[in-house]
Amino acid sequence: PVLEEIRMAQTREMITHRSKEFSALYEDLCTRLRGYLGAEEAYVLTCSGAAGLETLAVNLCKKDEKAACFPNGEFGDKLVETMRIYTNTDAHTIEGGWGWNLERAKAKIDESDADVLAMAYNETGYGIRNHIKEICKYAKSKGMITIIDGISAWPGTEFDMRGFSVDGFVTGSQKGIGAPPGMALVGLSKEAVERFTARVFIQSYCFDLRKHKKRYEKDRQTPNTPAVSLYWALQAAFNVLDRKGGVPAAVKRHADAAAHVRKRLTAMGFGMVAEKGFESNTVTGFVCESPEQAKTIKDRLDRESGIKIVGCRGAFKDNGLRMAHMANFEMKWLDECLDAIGKMTGK
Repeated sequence: PVLEEIRMAQTREMITHRSKEFSALYEDLCTRLRGYLGAEEAYVLTCSGAAGLETLAVNLCKKDEKAACFPNGEFGDKLVETMRIYTNTDAHTIEGGWGWNLERAKAKIDESDADVLAMAYNETGYGIRNHIKEICKYAKSKGMITIIDGISAWPGTEFDMRGFSVDGFVTGSQKGIGAPPGMALVGLSKEAVERFTARVFIQSYCFDLRKHKKRYEKDRQTPNTPAVSLYWALQAAFNVLDRKGGVPAAVKRHADAAAHVRKRLTAMGFGMVAEKGFESNTVTGFVCESPEQAKTIKDRLDRESGIKIVGCRGAFKDNGLRMAHMANFEMKWLDECLDAIGKMTGK
């Protein structure tokens, strides 16, 4: 849910985006985001997380170069589609429910002769956490630019751009940060900044990061009109994050909740979609006995308790369900959902 203080921040008196007040707001957001991510530069864009990924692709990829992508679900596939618009892209796939680690990716990286590596940190469609730290560090040792989709991962999963050797990172405002949808939070390494600022032509008007950098350095504003009310809400969400102990506390809270959910579902007899060691901190995919059971659980939760969970994607779309535990949840809400599932299944 979006907490009331975050939601109500949108009702503040409107200000012009060409004002000192907005400059102060935007500088605060970008400064804090840089610190949270360990980024050289960070920007907040008025768009979806998917558009934020496209921003990284159009700014950091070149037509005459090559990218290696490592999808393991539908959201990874969408990243592949995005990358293919801007550069030559090879997709290395893996069986549904499996995650990527360096052992599985190393040979493919070695054989790819690619300039860019791109992948999702958290495959939302299954609830799988890929081991991006070891993969990106190896890719950087090979001289590659690294792009990470962190839309459903951050701040519920450990991350630091410098420590993970990531050049371009994006998350969405509506996921782990708990703000309304409509903003992409973008982090960039020093190498990424040098790369896009050296470009002569970038094939985008709104998402040309050279314009965002130039305008921010001029007066701490955006090149085009932003969704000002959403930016107020994001600032409130950052305030909540800081008040609750910052990113480290958020990571622990999400990890503890994920372990609790998995333990209870396993005790009820459900299998987990993610293989051991690749479980997501923010969403858990679990396997039902049949497509009929999955549909019954989902429909009855909504009808009888007003609780909404969704089906898995891809290989588990028929008999898999996903339970989210991200942003500003309370453990009692998770237990209400789990209690209801246990009651209807007799477990």
